Amino acid sequence: MERAAITETVRDRTEADEEGATDATQAVLTTLGERLSADRAEDLASELPEELSDRLTAGESGEQFSEEEYISRVDQRLDTFDVTGERAATAVLATILEGLGEDERAAVVDQFEQYGFETLLGETNVDIDVSERSPRER
Repeated sequence: MERAAITETVRDRTEADEEGATDATQAVLTTLGERLSADRAEDLASELPEELSDRLTAGESGEQFSEEEYISRVDQRLDTFDVTGERAATAVLATILEGLGEDERAAVVDQFEQYGFETLLGETNVDIDVSERSPRER
């Protein structure tokens, strides 16, 4: 997954300019890095271009906060007023999830479901099938 492709897809989904799409991507990934476990953040970072992966691993990880708090934190980080935190989160997460392999996507989705982020995941409209995995694989 290349940075330019990620930015272009986020730009299309948010209807922001390139600067707004870059800002949204950075805000969402930074917040995602705070919420994911350190291992999961590292795994996901390895799937992203270096300039984006650093956003996942730069700060503290494994913090406990709700879906609402996640969106609020994204909102606070956004420098653009053209994109809301919820729209940014949905666009960036969908873009990232679509670019992952099935196993990594399922692992991230499973962790989000454990956190109670079903609404946000549902809004991404990413085709995710984790139903055939055993609880151990999750």
